[in-house]
Amino acid sequence: MKKRTNPASSSGVALIVVLWAVGLISAALFGLVAILQRQIGQEVAALQNARAMLVAESGIQMALHSQLGPEDMADASKQLSGRLQEGWYTGKTPVEVHFEIEAKDMSEDAAKININALLLGDKALARSVLQNLFAGWEVNLTTSSALIDALLDWVDTDGLSTGSNSETEKNVRNGPFEKVEELEKVAGWAEMAKEAKEGSKSVDALSKFTVYGAGKLSLRSAEQDLIEAWLGLGAGAARNFILQRPGPDQIAGTTDDVVAQGLPSLSPNYQSFMDRVVVEEEDLWRVTSTGFVGKAKRKVVALISRKTNPPQIKARWAEEDATP
Repeated sequence: MKKRTNPASSSGVALIVVLWAVGLISAALFGLVAILQRQIGQEVAALQNARAMLVAESGIQMALHSQLGPEDMADASKQLSGRLQEGWYTGKTPVEVHFEIEAKDMSEDAAKININALLLGDKALARSVLQNLFAGWEVNLTTSSALIDALLDWVDTDGLSTGSNSETEKNVRNGPFEKVEELEKVAGWAEMAKEAKEGSKSVDALSKFTVYGAGKLSLRSAEQDLIEAWLGLGAGAARNFILQRPGPDQIAGTTDDVVAQGLPSLSPNYQSFMDRVVVEEEDLWRVTSTGFVGKAKRKVVALISRKTNPPQIKARWAEEDATP
């Protein structure tokens, strides 16, 4: 006898199969939608980031206007931000657009030691300059020698320790300092700074360095200890130069300053170090322009010389900092 099939049982199985298939298709569709949304989101983010960079570049171009001074930048940036805001949309939704700009006169930086230029140049010269400088600040020789090794290891690109202490290659950048405050992260800096501060001259070590500029020391505005260390002079050798430098009115930074005329008092062989110093201040600005488009943010930094008309960009770099 043939076994009879139960129609209700067959229908139940078919329903289960259909539901299972629908579930698989739904899951696949949801996955596809998620992928498409993610791709669209990534494309929108990439577009916003590119727009933010253009906005940041607008700030740099604005700073190249010869009639604008640092004090004018805030008002000018508000006006330009308002103009940029017009016509920026994602679909029909307006996107918030603005930029922030900061312009700083770099004459103070020219009077400091550019730690990157020093450490990335002649290593023997760097060691000599820093050793002389720290000695003048009454820092213990052991402390200063260990710190110099650590400083060199921070900027060099290899993984080999400069000195006998392998710890100087741990947690280093293996590249230039991006901010002068990073010096405080270098092994041995805290001890050196403490000894310099507690010495008879009460030196604020961090204030003596910069990461900006061309790497030449300004003899027009640098302090005596930096000039002596930079040029390899003995302690007190630059004292007469410092006294003569302000000229007859004894006011630094005025037209009667006698910088070039005082060079022989530093050394009869002063021509040998002229490629490492400047005697005339360059009207140099450090301009930081940050562009915001929606949640995206991009930052551009430029060194702009104002001695020429129109002003010229001497160096520039981007610091990408986006919020996805």
